[in-house]
Amino acid sequence: MPKFSTPLLDIHEEKGASLGEFANWKMPIDYGDMLGEALATRSKMTVFDISHLTRIIVEGEDSKKFVNWVVAKNIAKLAPGWMIAPTAMLNENAGFVDDVAVYCLENGKYMIVGNAINKEKDLEWLSAHSSGFNVKIRDITEETAMIALQGPKSPSLAAEVVSGIEDLAPLQILATTKSDFGEILVASKSGWTGEPGFEFIGSPETIGKLLRHFLDKGATPAGLGARDILRIEMGFCLYGEDIDENVTPIEARYWVFSWKKKEEYIGKDALHRKIVEGVDLLRVGFEAKARMPIPRHRAKIRVDGREIGYVTSSTFSPVLKKVVGMGYVKASHAIFNVRVNVDVRGRLYQVTLKDFPFVKPKTG
Repeated sequence: MPKFSTPLLDIHEEKGASLGEFANWKMPIDYGDMLGEALATRSKMTVFDISHLTRIIVEGEDSKKFVNWVVAKNIAKLAPGWMIAPTAMLNENAGFVDDVAVYCLENGKYMIVGNAINKEKDLEWLSAHSSGFNVKIRDITEETAMIALQGPKSPSLAAEVVSGIEDLAPLQILATTKSDFGEILVASKSGWTGEPGFEFIGSPETIGKLLRHFLDKGATPAGLGARDILRIEMGFCLYGEDIDENVTPIEARYWVFSWKKKEEYIGKDALHRKIVEGVDLLRVGFEAKARMPIPRHRAKIRVDGREIGYVTSSTFSPVLKKVVGMGYVKASHAIFNVRVNVDVRGRLYQVTLKDFPFVKPKTG
């Protein structure tokens, strides 16, 4: 049984969602048409419940200095009303503790949003590295809810309920702002789909009213299954599938760190060694040449019978009408537009190595 449940569960049940466990949370996986939900995001607008994501407040006299030490991008000049995403908390070997977004809510107050699966680890990591910093660290995950309105038709609907949201630049936020349904802790121009979109964080009561309004106004409800399709189409990493504590941003080709413009942060020395010494594996995309099953996590990638890597994530893209995915191959074989084979239950299927994204990004 999941330990946690979305506070918006009653709405999903009313809408006929297929519920399932994800990262110890009971969440809507789909509403009967996962591919249709993904297509609706690309062509119209959808709304996702993402309340499972970890939300941590860091505040205090040393909050800027502390957050800048534990995340890999430079937040020293991050002004109130802006966010940085994606970035990461790295361990001393430059492996991913988590990939995160950092919001500057006001001077001396930040919010870190990370993966649901890493909540306890993130809290422990932040606490363990806070010695010597005058900061308070507070988990607000269970006292808040979070939704994402995504798609090309989302800006006009968002503007109906939150004044000024239509004027936001990408990664700009409104902190502690009013809506037609109550106060919202954060409204941001952001998302994980490649489409124009907005994310909202606030009390379950307020966010629940906002969710109902979006649904009543024509937003298609979408679950985590469609969200996974969309992020794979964009080449975005999922923690635990594509990245973990043993993978660095160099292998992952995941540019979540600052280099010359930031002097110190946890993992920087190890990153430097990786750059100097090189890496054995690199993350690449792949695209099917013909009909094929969706490869499982860790399916082998081969060339002339020799194993050169493995799959981490894959899906059927309803936009491209073919299987796409990502994985790691030997650096010597990370050459785009070269054909290789993926082993799916003992049968080889031809794919072409590609760079990301598979689907051309818009704004958002």
